[in-house]
Amino acid sequence: MELLFLIFAAITFGYLFFTLIEFILGYRKIKNLSDQVIEDRDLLPQVSILLSVLNEEKSIEAVINSLLNLDYPNLEIIAINDRSTDDTPAILERLQKKHSRLRVHHIDQLPTGWFGKNHALNFASQYARGKWLLFTDADVTMKSDTLLKAMSYALQNKLHHLTIHEHHFREQFWLKVLLLGKYVSYSMVIKPWLIRDPKSKKSLGRGAFNLIEKDAYVNSGAHRAIALECLDDLKLGQLLKKHGYRQDVVDGQDYVEFKWYGSLKEMIVGLEKNSFSFFNYHYALTFLTIAAALLIWIWPIIAVFVCSGVLFWLNAINVGLSIGIYAFIAKEYRLKKFYALFYPVSIGILLYTVWNSALRTYKNKGVVWRGTHYPLAMLRTKVGSSGDV
Repeated sequence: MELLFLIFAAITFGYLFFTLIEFILGYRKIKNLSDQVIEDRDLLPQVSILLSVLNEEKSIEAVINSLLNLDYPNLEIIAINDRSTDDTPAILERLQKKHSRLRVHHIDQLPTGWFGKNHALNFASQYARGKWLLFTDADVTMKSDTLLKAMSYALQNKLHHLTIHEHHFREQFWLKVLLLGKYVSYSMVIKPWLIRDPKSKKSLGRGAFNLIEKDAYVNSGAHRAIALECLDDLKLGQLLKKHGYRQDVVDGQDYVEFKWYGSLKEMIVGLEKNSFSFFNYHYALTFLTIAAALLIWIWPIIAVFVCSGVLFWLNAINVGLSIGIYAFIAKEYRLKKFYALFYPVSIGILLYTVWNSALRTYKNKGVVWRGTHYPLAMLRTKVGSSGDV
């Protein structure tokens, strides 16, 4: 038995050590948008900014004003009011009357076989006149030169799709702890430095900023091809990569920011609808992933207290490597390295959000999003009851 524990500790050491090295080397490859030189304005194509809005009366005016203030020569903004029940429609209409670059459309009913946001963005794309589309969220703000730099980067690197690492407003201590765990798991699974490699299957999309050549978007199937995907931003990037289009990600934390969630509780509730979808709604895969995470990240901490000799030291080193990984990612995402010391709590909360999402989906026999219930069988097959995808 001791030999088995020793072998497992050695395997864990190898995994954590090479993960840390991969992170260090990988993140060096991601460019910073601040370093981008802006192209001649006359060479920049028209861009259509598309966003879906639902009950955002508290923030939508500031968001729209942020987009209107973008210093870009040929720009239109298309805001889709997706069945809002607050003052959002009235605010959008008022802003449309004041600004010629803003166009507003209203959706009153959701067709069968669609998630609301996916349908709204697909709907918006049909009115877009730009050669490039920028999909963003209704709680995102941008610096005035963001689009100038992003479009210049895309053109100079001959991309079809550019996405951005944005900055999250993070106020509560435990929310920061949970977000750090999300950043680490995201880095391990997505490996964002690989998405520019056409030989790699790794892909990426970020809801705050997905800048896509319109022809690539349409030829890939648009949002219709991912009509029933909860993780619409990631799946959009995956769709484009699958069709052979070139994509990349840049560090845009100085340019794009939003308040993802206001508190730890709010984030846990918010992730109920989509954490399970990352595992394609398969319970066995979800359970195995949770078990593997506990063995790799949590067991070494327990082993330090119950083991001695070589096992003690090897597991102590594994704990140190875990802290090192979390500290490195904290620095990359502008959190204090101090938060890395709380990585066991971060993992515990993160795994709870996944299990909670799976449990809620089981109890509800599906997912409830924007007031609509989607049966689990429909989500697994990605086919609506009418077949309309």
